[in-house]
Amino acid sequence: MFEKINKERRLKNLSGAVLLTLIVLLLLLGLLYLDKGDLLRLPQTIGRIFRHLLLIVGTLFAITLVLRLTMKRFYRLFDEPEERIFYSKIYSWSLYSIGLLVILHHFGVSLGNITLFLGLIATGLAFAIREVLLSFFAWLILLRKKPFRIGDYIRIGEDEGKVLHIGTFFVLLDKTTQLPEDFTRVPNRLFLEKSIINLGKNTFHEEITFQCADFLQDKDQVLEELRAEIETLLENRENLFIYFDLRKEKLVVVVEYLTRFEQRQPLRSAVIEAVYKYLGSSLFIPK
Repeated sequence: MFEKINKERRLKNLSGAVLLTLIVLLLLLGLLYLDKGDLLRLPQTIGRIFRHLLLIVGTLFAITLVLRLTMKRFYRLFDEPEERIFYSKIYSWSLYSIGLLVILHHFGVSLGNITLFLGLIATGLAFAIREVLLSFFAWLILLRKKPFRIGDYIRIGEDEGKVLHIGTFFVLLDKTTQLPEDFTRVPNRLFLEKSIINLGKNTFHEEITFQCADFLQDKDQVLEELRAEIETLLENRENLFIYFDLRKEKLVVVVEYLTRFEQRQPLRSAVIEAVYKYLGSSLFIPK
């Protein structure tokens, strides 16, 4: 859904860019036409600047028009949303790069000078905008290696939610799908620094650990009653596991189950309530 909105917004921006460059292009053409017909006398320097501007604006107009006419068809060449994002960016950047080369060639800049100029610019930018470059390279890795996809639920650091969009510098995570305007922007560079936990698209593995004060006497019967209680809360009952374990030299009761992400919080509360109902006298506060 968010990808569709973002696509429509991008096409709308392209339409606005086409209209704006067309207006400026027609204005420059009109001024130069009046100057050529001696209806409006422009100073020679101003006329030369306008002709240069005409080439620049005309090149930008041609590129934005081509993008506006071909972007929808270009999107249809790819099935995966991540591939659409990646290749559409490459496509638009390539066209604008060609336009930049045309403009530089018009001003008499040779290919060798262009290469040297771009090399100096790249070296300077590498030091000046290191964080931005890290985010950009992380974006490339996320789209090509695909540690997660749009629609997956992931956890990175303290942030958790559904992946709405993988942008050039940010990944949008939505923790509350009922409020689409409420989302978190996670900088791409963090995905190079922190572990990513992919929680899946439809089901979420939940594990709740309760520390025991002492060992239960009739533990088998109590756990069987507790299982029956929790099973009434779950849609997926086959993947419910309740067992004792020893963690960090402490006796704990572990409850594992699968649930949909939207039901995670209310279901967690219900499970904790059920555990305290049967094991409350033998437990510490759960971690």
